Amino acid sequence: MGDVAQRTEALIERLAAAGWLTQASIKEALRDVPRHVFAPPVAWTGEGGRVRKRSAPEAWLDLVYGDDALITQLDDGATDLAAGAGHFTSSLSASSTVVSLLELLDAEPGHRVLDVGTGTGWTAALLSRLVGSENVVSVEVDPAISERAAANLKQTDVSPRLVVGDGARGWTREAPYDRVHATCAVARVPYAWVEQTRPGGVIVTPYAPGFGSSHELRLVVMPDGTAVGGFAGYASYMMMRKQRHPEWDPSGRPAERTTTDVDPRTIGYAPAGADLAMGRRCRACAPGAYATATPTPCGSGGRTPGPAPATSPAASPSRSSRAGPGPSGTWRCRPTSAGSPTAVPAATDSA
Repeated sequence: MGDVAQRTEALIERLAAAGWLTQASIKEALRDVPRHVFAPPVAWTGEGGRVRKRSAPEAWLDLVYGDDALITQLDDGATDLAAGAGHFTSSLSASSTVVSLLELLDAEPGHRVLDVGTGTGWTAALLSRLVGSENVVSVEVDPAISERAAANLKQTDVSPRLVVGDGARGWTREAPYDRVHATCAVARVPYAWVEQTRPGGVIVTPYAPGFGSSHELRLVVMPDGTAVGGFAGYASYMMMRKQRHPEWDPSGRPAERTTTDVDPRTIGYAPAGADLAMGRRCRACAPGAYATATPTPCGSGGRTPGPAPATSPAASPSRSSRAGPGPSGTWRCRPTSAGSPTAVPAATDSA
C-alpha cells in the first residue's frame, strides 16, 4: 500500500487548515495511531460504491484517510455490511468530528478517562496516546463490536481497558474520572456520567434532542453534583441504542392541510439555539414530532437542518466549524425528582 505517513500528514494539514485541529498533542496522537488499522476491509461511506482493501488498496487508503465516516455495521449486526443495505448502526467516525470532540475534552497526561462507545477502537487508542493506556476505560454495548475493537488495538502499542456494558451507566469500578468522552449521541445526559466525574471534570458528548441539528455539548461537573456547560458546534453521531428516537411513520394517519403565518424557512434555517428551544418544546408536547420537519440543506459548507435519517453515518462532516456561530446558553445537568437522568437548560439563546 501507499505511504501511510504521507496520507496522515495530509490529513493533519487539512484538519488544521479547516480549524478543527489546533492541539499539538492530538496531532502527535494521529501520527502514532494510524487510522487505517481501525478501518473495515470493505470501506463504504454510505454513498457510492464499496471499496475493498484487497482488490483496490490505494483507493481504499484514499477513502480511509479522507474525512468521511466509514460504515462498520448495519442493523446492529443483523445485515451483512459487505453487500447489504440497512440502518447504519456503527462506524469509524469522520476525522474532523473525532478531533473536534477531543479538543473540547482537553485531556492531559495522567487524566482518567471514561470513553463511552468503543466502536472501532480508534478514539480509545487516541485517548490512550493522550493520557496513557492505563488511564482509559472504554465501554461498548455490543460484544461483537468490542471484540473487533480489541483485535484492532492489538495491532497498535496501546491497550486501553475494554468493557462490554451499558455506557449510559458508566463504569463505577474505575471512577472517579477526570474526563468522560462519548462517541454516541444522547438526547438525555446520563446522570451516571456526572456522578462518576470528579468536581471540575469535563464531559463531552454529541447531543441530539431529536429536532433540527445535533450539537457538541461540553459540561463541567460542579461540587454540588450538577454539570454546567454549553454547545460548541455541530456534531452528527448515531444515537446511543437505549436513547434512539422513534421512527415516524405517517402511513395510515389522516392528513390535514392547514396554513400558517410562519414562513417554513424560519424553521428550516433557524439558528442552532432556536433548534434547541423548539426541540425541547416539541418533545414535551408530541413525542416523535421531530420527524415531521423536513427543511432543505443550507448550502455548501453549511449545516444540514432537520433530523438525520436512521441511515445516516455516525459522524457526518457536513456541519459548520466550531469557529462559526453556534448555539449558546447554559445547560445544567442534574437528576430529576424521580432520579432519572436529564439535561435541563438553565438559559438558552434561541435567536
